[in-house]
Amino acid sequence: MATVLDGVRVIEVADWGFVPSAGTALGDWGAEVVKIEHPRVGDPIRGLVTGGLIPGASGRNFIVEQIGRHKRSVGLDLATADGRALLYRLVERADVFLTSFLPDARERLKITYDDLRRVNPRLVYAQGHGQGARGPDARRGGYDGVSFWARGGIADRLSTPGEPHVHQRPAFGDFIGGMCIAGGVAAALFRRERTGEGIELDVSLLATAMWVLSPDITAALMYGQPLPASGEMKVPANPLVGSFACRDGKWIVLMMLQAERFWPHFAETIGRPDLLERYPTPEARHAARAELAAEIAAHFRTRTRDEWARVLRASECIWGPLQSPLELADDPQVRANGYLLESPGPDGPVRVCANPVQFGGAPPTVARGAQEAGAQTEEVLLELGCSWEEIARLKDAGIVA
Repeated sequence: MATVLDGVRVIEVADWGFVPSAGTALGDWGAEVVKIEHPRVGDPIRGLVTGGLIPGASGRNFIVEQIGRHKRSVGLDLATADGRALLYRLVERADVFLTSFLPDARERLKITYDDLRRVNPRLVYAQGHGQGARGPDARRGGYDGVSFWARGGIADRLSTPGEPHVHQRPAFGDFIGGMCIAGGVAAALFRRERTGEGIELDVSLLATAMWVLSPDITAALMYGQPLPASGEMKVPANPLVGSFACRDGKWIVLMMLQAERFWPHFAETIGRPDLLERYPTPEARHAARAELAAEIAAHFRTRTRDEWARVLRASECIWGPLQSPLELADDPQVRANGYLLESPGPDGPVRVCANPVQFGGAPPTVARGAQEAGAQTEEVLLELGCSWEEIARLKDAGIVA
């Protein structure tokens, strides 16, 4: 693996999933990441072990395992002068500072960009927030279910009008936004190599949603009306784009956007040349697109998904299996490309998802799995030059854990 950020030091003062997922991506790329957590309560995401999502699940926290790898955890009370002084000493040696804290908290704790660039002028300071750094809601908190999914228009376009909105999956917008932060940090580090100067950057969940939904938003603003929502598309514009159930109840997804290029090949592949004979011209196929979609749907129900997969893999058709998270682990492309990583832990390794960027033709590796809150406090403080006596005093005062 090419550790392109080898030697880069990152300080993460961030809770939940959004900004910490950026720290995970930077760690995948080779950065050293120190996560600062409250010495008594830690990151609140540690309390979401099950939340009732998986009945009977207990023990290791799935979301902490995913975003906690590579990181050393330090329990530090930033509300105290001694705790803040220790943070500043870490910042002096750091390249990147990640935070999800709201403006009021950052000002109160004296960890704004202006505060920290006085400590380290070369610092790249990245903040993630709900609705943007300016405007009436800049100081308001936000989770991805509100700022990304709801406010950002994603739920509206994926739902059926008049029916309850589709709910998002856990941390869905967080992990997309986290990759945006990681990319911004990489760009800022490149700029620093050119100029020697640090810089502040920010990414909001609202802006991330608008980027993801930008084709819909641009179309709506250009034409004065939105593209049809997912639940509104009753008659397919293109029968070679859609989801089709197979005999075993599993699904195949076709996506041949250039329908006329693929029609002869597709009809031959699935053994239905009669479709071309019955609808010989593009105009005829367009006029009969609903009937054609129904014919294709009925035909796919004659075989299992595995049987259709063997047929389609031998073709040039653009398709894919509609898979569950459990099925993904056995996908040959996932295996071949190392998209699942082995993350070590005290009870044995767990499989976690790699970030999507690879360097040098190899996936990242995980030398350090997710840690308990404050697990590396002493280790990191000793590296700062603290004595055991000083660490004991700070622990007795509740400043570190």
